[in-house]
Amino acid sequence: MKIKLFEQHSLTAVSRLRAEPSLAITDDLAEADILLIRSRTRIDKALLDQARKVKLVITATSGFDHIDWRECQSRDIQVSHTPEANAASTAELTFTLILAWERRLLDACKAVRTNGWRDSLQRPRGLKGQNLGVVGLGRVGRRVVQIAKAFGMHVLAHDPYIEEGVFKDLEVERLGLIEILRSSDYLTLHVPLTSETRHLINNPTLGEMQSDAVLINTCRGAVVDESSLLTGLDEGVIAGAAMDVIEREPPPQGHKSRNHPKLLLTPHIGAFTDHAWDQASHEAVDKILTFATGQTIGDTLPLNTPWFDKT
Repeated sequence: MKIKLFEQHSLTAVSRLRAEPSLAITDDLAEADILLIRSRTRIDKALLDQARKVKLVITATSGFDHIDWRECQSRDIQVSHTPEANAASTAELTFTLILAWERRLLDACKAVRTNGWRDSLQRPRGLKGQNLGVVGLGRVGRRVVQIAKAFGMHVLAHDPYIEEGVFKDLEVERLGLIEILRSSDYLTLHVPLTSETRHLINNPTLGEMQSDAVLINTCRGAVVDESSLLTGLDEGVIAGAAMDVIEREPPPQGHKSRNHPKLLLTPHIGAFTDHAWDQASHEAVDKILTFATGQTIGDTLPLNTPWFDKT
């Protein structure tokens, strides 16, 4: 079998492919049986028309909205992703953003660099006792819950696709969407991008939030209506936002999101750690080696979960 690599992958993971006698890496898309990709490679009809021999697409990412899995399915091409690899690093970044906002970290650094000190800073409340609303209790959301509890936060959660036992095991209060919007000091989003979650945060839902609340998004950019958010920040509907993902990445030069004083924006770095990158590469290679021996691989699309019907 021949494998076409797109983007960079861990050298140790790629070396495992090169060491397998039944596999070969090719630059010729037309000869490839397997495509190994990441999020910047879009798998669509145009690309698949050039890859007539492909039987497997593996993306070394947790997300998969860059893949037209229905087109793949119509061509009898299996698609799989690596959902475990990035969960820890994304949860870490989520709390990095929460802490950076709560402790006014950028303002504190600026005060020092401009020969000032803390006299110019607003005193933060501190996270202990504040309400953290977690929308989405998947792999990342559950890790965020555990971190929040270590900080002494009161955790609220919303996920219509998770059974009651999970909420009880995590010891979090289960709320409906409007309830959690109204109750959260910090609201953090950990949902897949589906027809239900696209622009989940918009003018009406922002209007349900507290005026001193802060929105955190490290899942998918299109879950938040960017225009509504910027307007809401301008008008003081919420106090601020910290986002690792937005609808257009990167935003155009001079775009309001780049310099908005109430928006902390990072360049999609949720999975941008050595460990996450290496682990995703190895998980992808594990699946290729399994497929090459004729065995069944896991994490294939469509997923056997109710929300996937909304993608």
